[in-house]
Amino acid sequence: MKRTKMSNQIYFVKIFAAVLLVVLLSACSTSGIEAIGTPDGAEVQKHLLIHNDALAKKITISDMRTRKTGGLLEVKLTLSNLTPRDKAVSYRFSWFDDDEFEVEAGVDGWTPVNLHGAQSISVQGVAPNGSVKSYRLNVKGQ
Repeated sequence: MKRTKMSNQIYFVKIFAAVLLVVLLSACSTSGIEAIGTPDGAEVQKHLLIHNDALAKKITISDMRTRKTGGLLEVKLTLSNLTPRDKAVSYRFSWFDDDEFEVEAGVDGWTPVNLHGAQSISVQGVAPNGSVKSYRLNVKGQ
């Protein structure tokens, strides 16, 4: 069967649409980096979980510190843009009790931040109550 010029154009439009759909779906997938910290006396055990290699090469989390303020866990860390270009990201804290159950899940929303090229900012959070023993900072690209 011989293809006409019109059927070839339709074929290429369908292929283009399929490729575009795959690209868009991959861009919409959950992406980000997480810093997890658990206070251990004066020291903080630090971990960095990377969910998106492209973002992890552009944004870093460092200088994680915790303290107790009025019986509540307080967290301070540095979020840095490793690139010369501005990066729009959002962050939020998740708080966990001794049994690693999330405390007041979904209460805190995402906080948008525009990190200018090579800029570092301080990010702080305070646990919602005294049962919190550990935290997770989630960072995602916008």
